[in-house]
Amino acid sequence: MKYKQAHSSDLTKIIELLETYDLPTSDCKDHISNFIIAENNNTIVGVGGFENRGNLGLLRSFAVRQSDKNQGIAEQIFSLVKAKAKDSGINQFYLLTTTASKYFKRLGFTICNRDDVPSSIKATKQFSDLCPSSAVVMVLDL
Repeated sequence: MKYKQAHSSDLTKIIELLETYDLPTSDCKDHISNFIIAENNNTIVGVGGFENRGNLGLLRSFAVRQSDKNQGIAEQIFSLVKAKAKDSGINQFYLLTTTASKYFKRLGFTICNRDDVPSSIKATKQFSDLCPSSAVVMVLDL
């Protein structure tokens, strides 16, 4: 397994993977420099990234191909994304999820009230347009 920085040339395959989980993809290209991919035999099997909002980040676009789950791929991607975010000056991650709150709790995230989310995170396309208002909001101090 090889983990590396995503590039615009990876975008089509990243979108294909995200769409298998019905995750929003329309603005991925705007944040591709903050995405990490996992490759196996030149095939993207995992992806994760974040949006930079000053000292805050919105964790997003986390997916691992179904046939490659339970191998620690998502945890490794998260570790690399988290390190990249810290290097960028981010000290807190937010995320929205409709299906993976239990998984992200294991990574240390806690559920927070939508009303308590900072305005810079609320202004993201993910928060304001792409994710349903029923999505769980979670936060993690880095």
